Amino acid sequence: MTDVPSSPQTHRIEGQNARHLAPTGDITIFEAGEFKESLIKLFANDGLVSLDLSGVARVDTAAIQLMLAARKQGRMFVTGISDDLQTKLNQLGVTDPLSE
Repeated sequence: MTDVPSSPQTHRIEGQNARHLAPTGDITIFEAGEFKESLIKLFANDGLVSLDLSGVARVDTAAIQLMLAARKQGRMFVTGISDDLQTKLNQLGVTDPLSE
């Protein structure tokens, strides 16, 4: 039996704040394409956008690379950064916060 990677589920809170993305589950190389598309849709909105990572169980460098690229937009507020993610960021030498 083979392990099938889980697909990240992304939830956007419509109406109240359409500029909010809250992925759940894993965000690894297997889910990177879907996560990237979600980020592109998120940044299609004007103004500040928010990314809530509190529902994310696991990330890898592919996810971190996408988040760092999104940070370059200069209008992303990130919440719910787990200790595991912060440790990985520190190990990679990322000392600046994900939020702008």
